[in-house]
Amino acid sequence: MALVPGDLAPDFILDSVLDGKVEPFKLSSAKSKYVILMFYPVDFGYVTPTEFYSLEPLLETFSSLNCLLLAISTEHTTSQIQFQAALRAQAGLNFMKIRLASDPVGDVAKKYSVYKEEENICYRGIFIIDPEGKIITMEKCDFPVGCSMEEQLRQVQAAITMEGKSKGGTPADWEMGEAICETGFSLGK
Repeated sequence: MALVPGDLAPDFILDSVLDGKVEPFKLSSAKSKYVILMFYPVDFGYVTPTEFYSLEPLLETFSSLNCLLLAISTEHTTSQIQFQAALRAQAGLNFMKIRLASDPVGDVAKKYSVYKEEENICYRGIFIIDPEGKIITMEKCDFPVGCSMEEQLRQVQAAITMEGKSKGGTPADWEMGEAICETGFSLGK
């Protein structure tokens, strides 16, 4: 059965890479934090680096919101180490401080319904998980379509704003600091 918002995010343990070091990462170890799981198809792709480059200036903001980011692909850790270390001119991450996780046979990608078995590759997918381990939002895209990292930040900010509230919501195009909508729609801003 496909995951929907409100479901508990399936737990997993994957080998991950950060700063050239390989270590296991367990999703449930991030409880008490917001987590963004970012599935991506390949290292050194056409679209993938652009998603990371648009994410980089937002990393401090995500961190200040108690939000951990984990990028998952079916690439092996040896490739991910090279991807992290390669220069931008080579479509690399130039030592960007983001953890990459290796799902070499797609077991985790299958749990999140972003796995293309014929090619052993992940579709683009972003899942925002709250500190309780529940999925708040999800976005899935075909290979040539990139995801907006600014929109992911906006969604984390909206989720934080709605914590503990039993009514209302953040309307379309809502930005941090704006009032939430408690009575229905309103015309214009």
